[in-house]
Amino acid sequence: MSKAQQTTTAAAAAAAAGRRISQVVFIGLLLDILSFTIILPLLPRSLEAYKAREGSDPSTLLGSLLQQISLQRTRLQHGHGSASRFLQQGARADLVLLGGLLGSLYSLLQCIVAPFIGRAADRFGRRRTLMLCMAGNIVWTVIWIFAGSFETFLVARIIAGLSEGNVQLSNTIIADVTDTNTRSHGMALVGIAFAVGFTIGPSVGAYFARLPLESTGTSGNVFTYAPFATAALFSLALLLAESLYLYIRLPETLHFGRSQVSTSDSQKNDRSESKSTSQTPLRQPKSTRAHVQMVLRRLNLLHFAYLFFFSGMEYTLTFLTHDLFHFTNAQQGKLLGFIGISSTLLQGGWVRRIKGKSAHRDKSLVARGMVSCALGLLCIARCCVDGTKDSSPSWWLWAGALGFAVASATVVNCLNSMVSLVRASDASDEDTGRRLGNFRSAGQIGRALGP
Repeated sequence: MSKAQQTTTAAAAAAAAGRRISQVVFIGLLLDILSFTIILPLLPRSLEAYKAREGSDPSTLLGSLLQQISLQRTRLQHGHGSASRFLQQGARADLVLLGGLLGSLYSLLQCIVAPFIGRAADRFGRRRTLMLCMAGNIVWTVIWIFAGSFETFLVARIIAGLSEGNVQLSNTIIADVTDTNTRSHGMALVGIAFAVGFTIGPSVGAYFARLPLESTGTSGNVFTYAPFATAALFSLALLLAESLYLYIRLPETLHFGRSQVSTSDSQKNDRSESKSTSQTPLRQPKSTRAHVQMVLRRLNLLHFAYLFFFSGMEYTLTFLTHDLFHFTNAQQGKLLGFIGISSTLLQGGWVRRIKGKSAHRDKSLVARGMVSCALGLLCIARCCVDGTKDSSPSWWLWAGALGFAVASATVVNCLNSMVSLVRASDASDEDTGRRLGNFRSAGQIGRALGP
């Protein structure tokens, strides 16, 4: 067999192995997102349940928090003279603000831990770090099941924020097993997993919420189980299945790019040096580390700015519909399901079919997604202006949801692809975990401040 034939055979084997690993990552991440999204439509009513039990007691953590939130809300009302309709909702507004604080806390913890997860993945391996994160996810879900008080529920959410590294590590693994031509398509699998998860997860959570596993403890004022413990039990089952699946099927990919993908890239370079250079403008052969750091800082800043605005809507949308239109769990699941289905169809039928050079394609999709997000925010604002309490949501709500679906299908996935491709000519691909970790950390700062 000639050298050219050996190179071709090795490249084909590497591509086939990369596709298999990408499929494993997709299935594992889908299970993880399903587990994560189950809680989204339940959070407003979970807080209401905890408030009914302990919110009136200022000696409890929840009672103290609600008291401080109410005090700040009252100051805002008096400070602005004519208070907004939202602030006039009183106790309902306090719960929305508390939900935003919980979302910000989760994102702040993610911001802190993401760089460490990325560096651990580069040092100890992707697979080992991912299994450690899975252990943390299982622990917080078990605590959620038995979260009979708000304090226990808060501890569970803190552990969740510190252990959720699946999305970041999935991007890193896909970056390991794809080349410059297939990177965007591989990253789109992460977006599709998100979209499908956000389609099914909230609906599953709403279904299991109809069968609450809760009872009164011996003290008479706390739950033996969480308000929606059946949903938490199902979430735990998904995480256990995911952990077993990844343990059996996922290989280590830390050195995959050096041992296999580089063979495919060298074949392309032998054909035409200029062609290889033009495939990814973000990786110029003469790129210096200083230039690469500048590009990465710009991408991190863009990620922060986008998620600052997007997450403010994302986390409070269910509270808005609950407060303005009194959406039930089923209606919340339907709205989130619409966003998820639309995003899935867009990624599978549009994003993955767009041809063109990787970097130029990603830049174009990021721009389109951000414009769609801005239009979606405007539609939601119009919906709030037109809507009145106890009224039915207008078509503006669904138009805004469609805009968010376009943004979900494009922006973050393409930015992840761009970050994974940016490196100096003398740098190794094995620092991908660090780059994607810093990128996720910047985005989580936006998520923390947005809600």
